[in-house]
Amino acid sequence: MFCILFTCFYGVRKISAENVTTKSEEYQGVLSLWQIDSFEGGIGSRKQFLLKIARGFEKKHKGVLVMVTNITKDGAEENFKNGIYPDMISYGNGVDVKNFSEIKTEKTVKGGMIGDKIYATAWCRGGYVLISKGDSCENIEIIDELIVSKSEFTQPLTALYTEDIEVNKAEILPPMDAYVKFVSSKCKYLLGTQRDVNRLETRGMEVVTRPLKEYNDLYQYISITANEPVKKYYCEEYINYLLTESSQEELKKIGMMSCFYKIKHDNAHLQGIQNTESAYTISAFTSLLNLKEMQDLVMLAKGGNTQAKIKIKNMLI
Repeated sequence: MFCILFTCFYGVRKISAENVTTKSEEYQGVLSLWQIDSFEGGIGSRKQFLLKIARGFEKKHKGVLVMVTNITKDGAEENFKNGIYPDMISYGNGVDVKNFSEIKTEKTVKGGMIGDKIYATAWCRGGYVLISKGDSCENIEIIDELIVSKSEFTQPLTALYTEDIEVNKAEILPPMDAYVKFVSSKCKYLLGTQRDVNRLETRGMEVVTRPLKEYNDLYQYISITANEPVKKYYCEEYINYLLTESSQEELKKIGMMSCFYKIKHDNAHLQGIQNTESAYTISAFTSLLNLKEMQDLVMLAKGGNTQAKIKIKNMLI
């Protein structure tokens, strides 16, 4: 009778507690995480940031290691074709991610959801910003001459279009070329990103900025691509640790913004981007073909094409 009662009233609770406390020790191995830079960051390396967070995570989960590897978009997609996947992947728009699964997290972003399920969340973001050499650009509606910084997968013209800013002459250049021309030319305005703000701070150049608030696609997403249930569990644990307030506060060290917390930046221009929440974005899973189509549609919409305006509206979230 004593053994039966002891088992029912004490033993069950003890066994349950031991199952919880030993959960983090039942798997000892390496979680692989691929980092893809599909748009310019702030300062420093996003890979190194993920590694730094991994060291803190590993202290909480003894025996679990996180290996972060830089990989190109083309390299990742070639691996997918050959059936090679990491356990997690960090990426931006333009990457055709395969084999992703639902994530259990409270930290959600619009672009990472399919229906009411979360398949990606953003661990950092940037933002589009109008930069001026001294003249206020807060309420400007027409710009005579503008340099536009654009990489392969970003949509700065969509940000400009949704902001209702008219431009008489726009020169679209790759990011570094756009920055150099803005600094060295007489052109007063640059449509850039947080990367340009960081560059200008390093240079010591005084500027005025206006973060664009209608549209943003500069999100660094993270998804789980592991198949094993135990690995999926620890991938979710890592992602949720990455999205804690203490981890997100560290983003200021790489000049990037959080989607979930108002982290404090020493640079007032970066703080302006952090404080701006964009109304629209596009899905993290938008195909490269649709991204290129969007670039063409924006040009048509700026010219007054009604069908192009409708198509753009339907692509926005």
